[in-house]
Amino acid sequence: MADLPVYLVDYSMFDAPKELKVDFVASQEAARSWKVATPEKVDFVSKIFLASGISTTRTAIPACLQPTQTQEPKTDLHSAQAEAKMVYGQVISEVLRKTGLAATDIDILITNTSIYCPTPSIASMVINMFSMREDVQAYHLGGMGCAFGVVGLNMVRDMLKAHPGKTCLFVSSEIITGAFYPGHRKEALVTNALFRMGGTASILTNNPAWRSRSKYQLQHCLRVHTGASDRAYNALNWEPDEEGINGMVITKTLPSEAANVLEKGVRRMTPRIMTWGQYAEAAVNYIQQAAAQVSNGKLCAAPAPYQPDYTRCADHFLLHAGGYAILRGIQKGLRLPAQAMMPSFASLRDFGNTSSASTWYTWSYIESTDGVRKGQTVLQIGVGGGMKSGVAYWRALRDVRDIHPCWAHLGGKALTEADLPRPISNTYKSIFDLPSTRTAAEQQQVILATNAAPRVTLADAQQAAAAAEVSKLHAEAARSEGTAAMAAH
Repeated sequence: MADLPVYLVDYSMFDAPKELKVDFVASQEAARSWKVATPEKVDFVSKIFLASGISTTRTAIPACLQPTQTQEPKTDLHSAQAEAKMVYGQVISEVLRKTGLAATDIDILITNTSIYCPTPSIASMVINMFSMREDVQAYHLGGMGCAFGVVGLNMVRDMLKAHPGKTCLFVSSEIITGAFYPGHRKEALVTNALFRMGGTASILTNNPAWRSRSKYQLQHCLRVHTGASDRAYNALNWEPDEEGINGMVITKTLPSEAANVLEKGVRRMTPRIMTWGQYAEAAVNYIQQAAAQVSNGKLCAAPAPYQPDYTRCADHFLLHAGGYAILRGIQKGLRLPAQAMMPSFASLRDFGNTSSASTWYTWSYIESTDGVRKGQTVLQIGVGGGMKSGVAYWRALRDVRDIHPCWAHLGGKALTEADLPRPISNTYKSIFDLPSTRTAAEQQQVILATNAAPRVTLADAQQAAAAAEVSKLHAEAARSEGTAAMAAH
């Protein structure tokens, strides 16, 4: 008997209350009064943040970590649990409301956070919060990092295969309270600048009766792990520094190892999603390579290895929004145009790095703006420590236009590249780019031109004022950089 197809009925995203949205400028100044902070640490984190492509006003941090709301950061278990209950309580309640299910209808529960792994587990916390059945199959996974929002779909599929006709609640997040790093190691301070509150809950099933009510059908999913390599295994670690303070250490090898595992995952998925025309192109490429090799290049020159145009393989792309450099690296590897990258950069702008939930924020952006048409395909790609990558390929079962509460501030309108803190395309020039090759005079010209014809559009006066302040910070950084370059000469 063939395996029953897996359907995504619906999903929900965490939408933080306004009081938890971070004002970057105010927080930067308030952080200087913390005992655990030094001017050097504050400036370093600010520099990383300004280069990250994250909004200065929209992303959320728990009150226990906000300099404007607490005299010192609190990372204790009680504070972490409060964040977990806020995130899980909201997203699960919302997805149950959207699907019309009761908590007692859930047969399989899979939860995930990477750093915060309490006892009893978060899965047990959810069962207690929502009074779930005694026979619910509950699992919590920790330490899976940013990839689990996609990698975990393999577990969902396998669980539903073992329990056909059942309903699975799949919840993924990163509780950042426990991951905050108060020490001095720069490789660990980076996470303070990038990670923000977020979470997602989805209902999946292989019960055929749910097909007509579902949004998408899972066509393929796979996962790749390169942890057998010491270099890959040690690229990203939760470990103590020289003073014994725990932090998430991001090494210099992370980008290359992330690219490696991502390439392996996409390469394995590619033959499953290529068009017939692309199969023909690949065959011609193979024949040309063989002919060139046999004739030592006399018959024809050896062509470059074949890589399909992925915009012909999928209609929408959900890429892990780990940071500006990560997304640009993925864009380069897949050779995607700026338009295909826009949803992921929008997710990064308004929510930061939400770890394993990031690709789902990207999905909800697409549904909330342009929408997804029946029959269109969605390629979902996650990558995380270990190193591991997950790739999933979905097909829409109906037209989907669902304005999620977390994207309500856009009013259903898609962002443009001019709305982003940093550009996507190579031809787009922005005040937020500070290449070291620019002189102070050249940078000043960019600032004057940008001020004369502003490219960044924001929703209201308060955000515009914050953006102006950030532009001032960028300009000051540019002048400092130019002065340093001139002094070096």
